[in-house]
Amino acid sequence: MPKRNRAERLHAQTLEFLFDAHARVIAEQDGLVFAKRIEEIRELSVRLRVCYATSDEKKLVTTLKRLSAAELREVARAFTLLFWLLNIAEERNAEKGRRRGEAGSFHSLFERTKKAGIPGAMVAERIRDLRATVVLTAHPTEALRWSLRETLDRIDALLTQREGEFDSDRFATEEEILGEITGLWLSTTLRTRKPTPLDEVRYAINVLQEVFVRALPRTTARLLSALRDVYGADETTTSVDVAHAAHRSIRVGSWMGGDRDGNPFVTADITAEALRQYRAAILRHYRRELDALIEKLSISDRRVSVSSALEASIERDFAELPALRARVEGRNTSERYRLKLNAIAVRLEQTLEEGLVRRSPGELGGYPDARSLAADLELVRDSLIEKGSPRLAGRALASLIAQLDVFGFEFVSLDIRQNRSRHRQARAELICPIDGPLDELSLDDQQAFLEEVVLAKEAIPIPDSGLSEDAREVVDTLHFVSSVPIPPEGRSIRDLVISDTEGAIPVLELLALCRQVGLVRPRGEAGLESDVNIVPLFESIESLRGAVKSMGRLYGSACYRQQLEARGMRQQVMLGYSDSMKDGGYLAACAALEQVQGELAAQAREEGVRLEFFHGRGGTIARGGGPTHRAILAQPPGTVDGRIKLTEQGEVIGSKYGSVSSATYHLELLLAATLEASLVDRISARSKEPSASWRETLVSLADGSRDAYRDLVYETEGFVDVFYAMTPVEQISALNLGSRPAKRKDTRAIENLRAIPWTFSWNQTRILLPSWYGAGSGVAAYCEAHPGGREKALLRLGTMYRRWPYFRTVIDNLEQVLAKTDLHIGARYAVLANDVHGASEIFLRIEKEFQRTLRAVRDISGERRLLARDPGLRAALDLRAPYLDILSYLQVELLDRKQSGRGLDADSKDFERIERAIHMTINGIAAGLRNTG
Repeated sequence: MPKRNRAERLHAQTLEFLFDAHARVIAEQDGLVFAKRIEEIRELSVRLRVCYATSDEKKLVTTLKRLSAAELREVARAFTLLFWLLNIAEERNAEKGRRRGEAGSFHSLFERTKKAGIPGAMVAERIRDLRATVVLTAHPTEALRWSLRETLDRIDALLTQREGEFDSDRFATEEEILGEITGLWLSTTLRTRKPTPLDEVRYAINVLQEVFVRALPRTTARLLSALRDVYGADETTTSVDVAHAAHRSIRVGSWMGGDRDGNPFVTADITAEALRQYRAAILRHYRRELDALIEKLSISDRRVSVSSALEASIERDFAELPALRARVEGRNTSERYRLKLNAIAVRLEQTLEEGLVRRSPGELGGYPDARSLAADLELVRDSLIEKGSPRLAGRALASLIAQLDVFGFEFVSLDIRQNRSRHRQARAELICPIDGPLDELSLDDQQAFLEEVVLAKEAIPIPDSGLSEDAREVVDTLHFVSSVPIPPEGRSIRDLVISDTEGAIPVLELLALCRQVGLVRPRGEAGLESDVNIVPLFESIESLRGAVKSMGRLYGSACYRQQLEARGMRQQVMLGYSDSMKDGGYLAACAALEQVQGELAAQAREEGVRLEFFHGRGGTIARGGGPTHRAILAQPPGTVDGRIKLTEQGEVIGSKYGSVSSATYHLELLLAATLEASLVDRISARSKEPSASWRETLVSLADGSRDAYRDLVYETEGFVDVFYAMTPVEQISALNLGSRPAKRKDTRAIENLRAIPWTFSWNQTRILLPSWYGAGSGVAAYCEAHPGGREKALLRLGTMYRRWPYFRTVIDNLEQVLAKTDLHIGARYAVLANDVHGASEIFLRIEKEFQRTLRAVRDISGERRLLARDPGLRAALDLRAPYLDILSYLQVELLDRKQSGRGLDADSKDFERIERAIHMTINGIAAGLRNTG
């Protein structure tokens, strides 16, 4: 066995301590008998993984069958707690492995660009145009209660403290950790109610305040530092405009409070309150930061004078702010820097007050915008530099100025997302052709009618009454958006996302509605003014394949061309990963997404449009998840161009952005990859361009894969019944995970089930079907049709894997999900559907397809063992497997009891206990897999 390095030894010691602490807490709180039972179950499951024996499996299953529902729930709680602790240890170990200059870092990127002969001036130019936007979303994928995260964060901090202590000092720290674990064990693990949209907003604010306000400025500071280290500190790398551009290169968006697609609880009033809460939160944060600065800058004028510009501004402050004189009266007036910071604090408090009492920015003497506050802080900074104290201008003051660059007064850019059907309903009630319903006209006539509405001199008046509730809500939301001031920094609400976009007409319908409320209006004799970007979201395979045609119709529309001109010839297009993969399977969605991005980018260039892709990625491979850095670098040439926007959903927020250091790391990977992809595009647009024949091959693979996937999921009789019988989908729908309903309509049809619970349910069974099913059939069909036979076909696919980054990412992601899939466990879930006609045949098809896909991945990658190139992930999965197995056996037993009614008294609370126990196993498996949907 190879010798462990220090980091590996520390990780092993941490794991040993956490396993011991877990056992001690359970013994202390629930007694030795229960603790012994947990240990026996654990040992049985570990033994099954080391050397499987039918007798051991039967013993484990029998042990669980003898337990009551309440006892099973406690066993599930015990192993859920263990996974929370393991997740902390894994994240800590991952952070220790992150080194300055490692692949994906700014330092590594700039060393490679310099070696490639790319001058610093060109890098700086790309930084000036760089923009990566992370959008936090509230999809129902977060199984861990938000309040418990704080406890886990404290345990993480205490483990760090413990590692730095001598043995004699560790006792007190370990006692603190045991206390925190005890608190977790005694807490209510499951949510007692569904979170409201404003609960989700408060969660977003908590993540933003605790993590993002530190991590984003730290990330951009690392960008600037690496640039200077590698290229030297010259006029280009140290210029103020490059620094400002770097700070503004990352944006944070949110759907929490703005996403109303399928969520009737998100209304115009909720969105208005969400914006107020985001704004108040960041202003309060700035106010707290000012207190720290006031405390720090105690320097006297007698030692360090102030600049004439700063002195003049202080005099203006005294004249304009009566509250300032009262605040500093009797204090040391020779501390002019403190006086200025107090004046800033007074203005900031007035800015907060303006928001609370619904007054216009600046009306009560507050700052009209973030730029005005930044200008005051820059006066302080510039004075310190001018008077010979540049170090005092660094750190806290520089960080606050950077935060203003990043967050402004809005904290986030809040997107508004709504389904096209709601827009269509509102448009139909407000605007309808005299010769019949719009959708009965030809596409050309529909377009002509909507263009006429948009370009009319006068907007059609909106009635005060007579609209349906849904139509009124659409109108009220757009009216609210039109009332929101547009800050100079361009944040707030600017992007209106249309989900389920099919063709160009839904975009023109929303444009017409925007014209009615004044978001879009005539500009003089010709042209339009517009306050919003309209963002089509192409989700299904068919809509993705038709996206180029849809955008072509829009680019050719006279009124939409004027909308583009009003928005600086910029267009954002959102790509739906979740629904496209649910629609056609993983491989078909990957092929459609690759093809459409390249074609849309080329089309936009020809039309003179700056295109930005918005990637609707989830946490799992089946929803577009996977390593973000690698995914960006694998994008088709010319599709990044300095701009990228992507969603971070549910449990991904907790895992990536659970701490400042983790968030900084992931944001650096995101921004570095965006910059690298843009530089590669600028230097050599064909450096990763696949040949046309490779693309044809991928399409061929996708077609075969999609046929197999849809044949099983949508065309096999009884599949829906098998799905509902063998997965916990109905229990997942009942969990209090998010504010949005799990289904679009109250039917059992797969089409109406959202992509998130669809994926979540299959992940719980350990089958992970949406992430891989069909891929093996796609490869097999391609090999069978290849004129050179299977050997030549695989040789070609192997070449594509080695030389085409996008295809390599597709196959590597497949490899990951296959490594996580466990059909032995999945077979136990399949037994739950034994009474459903055709269930055994369906599971047999799943098993055969898994073997085909496994063989295909091995043949293409050239590796016989899954994850052979990623031993760290392989070890992590092996460590978790026995405890995941326990929770799976538990869940199957509980689902069986519920379905059969075995041992349950219909008049008692037995069914309720079973439900809560199932919910606990769902939580635990989600924690063990480190994702949900």
